[in-house]
Amino acid sequence: MQNILLIHPKNSLLTPATQWLSRNGFQVSSCDSIEHIKQEHNIDVIDLILIDSNALSETPVNFSFAPCPVIVLDSEPSIDQAALMIKEGALDYLPLPTTSEKLLEKIIQAFDKSPSETNLFANSGSKDEALHLQIRANGIIGSSPAMQALFSDMQKISGTDVTVLIRGESGTGKELVAKALHNLSHRKRQSLISVNCAAIPENLIESELFGHEKGAFTGAASARDGLIFAANDGTLFLDEIGELPLEAQARLLRVLQEGEIRRVGAVSSTKVNIRLVTATHRNLQDMVVKGLFREDLYYRLYVMELILPPLRERGDDISLIAETLLYKVCEKHHKTKLKYTKEFDKAIRAHNWPGNVRELENAIERATILSGPHKIDPANLKIPQQTQKNQQTKEVHTINDDLTLDGYLKYVVLRKQNALTETQLAHSLGISRKSLWERRKKLGIERKVTPKSNT
Repeated sequence: MQNILLIHPKNSLLTPATQWLSRNGFQVSSCDSIEHIKQEHNIDVIDLILIDSNALSETPVNFSFAPCPVIVLDSEPSIDQAALMIKEGALDYLPLPTTSEKLLEKIIQAFDKSPSETNLFANSGSKDEALHLQIRANGIIGSSPAMQALFSDMQKISGTDVTVLIRGESGTGKELVAKALHNLSHRKRQSLISVNCAAIPENLIESELFGHEKGAFTGAASARDGLIFAANDGTLFLDEIGELPLEAQARLLRVLQEGEIRRVGAVSSTKVNIRLVTATHRNLQDMVVKGLFREDLYYRLYVMELILPPLRERGDDISLIAETLLYKVCEKHHKTKLKYTKEFDKAIRAHNWPGNVRELENAIERATILSGPHKIDPANLKIPQQTQKNQQTKEVHTINDDLTLDGYLKYVVLRKQNALTETQLAHSLGISRKSLWERRKKLGIERKVTPKSNT
């Protein structure tokens, strides 16, 4: 565990960082002036020092007294002061207030820049902790066993180009994991291209991914490179890979097998070097059985699998994530930080969160906006009735433990279509009539038409 010393006067803007850094796995101590350091602390066991400039005397301080990196934070920042602090030996200079994400980023950079001057890598356990902190710096929060297992797997593949399949329910943060994998890799200075396969119309997805030649189809007025080419030497993240049409799957397979792409309408290919990361909430094995996903592509994607647990299975992580989101939302809407109370935490922990972190974030933003200036009101979360959500969950697990979105939709449509109109049925599923029609067509669900009565 890394030891961080905070030097700040009373009521400093740096004071709240003590609690936040402790929650993120650091050993934190503090004092109010440099003069007290050697009296109260064993400076040799400190890995990093954070100093509020208000704790410095008027005479410039030489930071050579510290055998570890020093970061200065200033509530009245200026270019001249920054230059002076760096000249006196500070590793970095930041304005106050600053965000927790920015501060954590600078802390990790400090450890990375001076490993020989700190005891960060004194043993292999410290290396593991350091990498976990780098993962958290990408916005992934958690200390539950399931998340620790995820961090461990990410650590093992961080230095490789292995193809990764990320599985998890919608809203669990699959894109954050993909970004973290990219930032931990040797490709981090190159592009990360993220593509949501479900958001691109089926008739355009091949052109978007692979590019096209001029005149390849109506509207192709000029040649264009695709998103895969844009990811060359970097990382390509294909979210909702289960929504990729079969024709595009065949093209993607060629990219993985041959390392080359061919534009739509082209006769020659272009070499590309990409690291592929994909994600889905669907059961690809089940789709293979049903002929909806290519088996050869599935085995190309299924090299390394990362499982993101749903929020309801993450224990105390829920409270930690909720408190972090509350802080972010208060910053976003320029509100004084609201107190995270026991009553609010109880309401958070009582809900099942079928929409996972995305649903939690929306609920907290709603509660923050609707609550008063000092205390957040749990009633303002406006969470839907839990009984209805629980019933839906029970129905899902009754149908199939490995249920896909299409499987659930088919079950609901067949069960309710005789009692509801198409508009009512679409509304109950949370989709439009057009989307319902498209899903019927894709899944081969015939619409039951009630014969008109003779009058």
